[in-house]
Amino acid sequence: MPRPQGDWNVRVGNQLIAEQRDYDLNALQQIVDRGENTLNAEQRQLYDAILECVDFGQGHGEAFFVHSAGGCGKTYVCNLIAAAVRAKGKIVLCVASSGIASLLLSGGRTAHSRFKIPIPIHEGSTCNIKKSDPWHELLRQTSLII
Repeated sequence: MPRPQGDWNVRVGNQLIAEQRDYDLNALQQIVDRGENTLNAEQRQLYDAILECVDFGQGHGEAFFVHSAGGCGKTYVCNLIAAAVRAKGKIVLCVASSGIASLLLSGGRTAHSRFKIPIPIHEGSTCNIKKSDPWHELLRQTSLII
């Protein structure tokens, strides 16, 4: 696991945002440079489409549904996309429905943990993120959720 880039003893401000910005951008760019050459045509099409939305989107959200058989490289492409966006200094939140799946994503967390989704979920359940909450600012500054 990579060591944190900053000194956590002197961090001020929103720790959630600081954590998401604490990546070695040069190392990420090297991963991207190597990884882009390994994508097949279908993976490259998805990669380019998502990066275009992140780079040139007009502030409105886009959604992509990626579905294929196991072993086709979905996790690989997701991790490469996350590295490419983070290498530009932007925030990417990688989430999955289970703890095991979240471990496969770079910086991954379960959706319940990341978005404060209550367990168990009831019909009237809501996420408890207030406007004054540091989580709100993290979500506001997030460029991509995988």
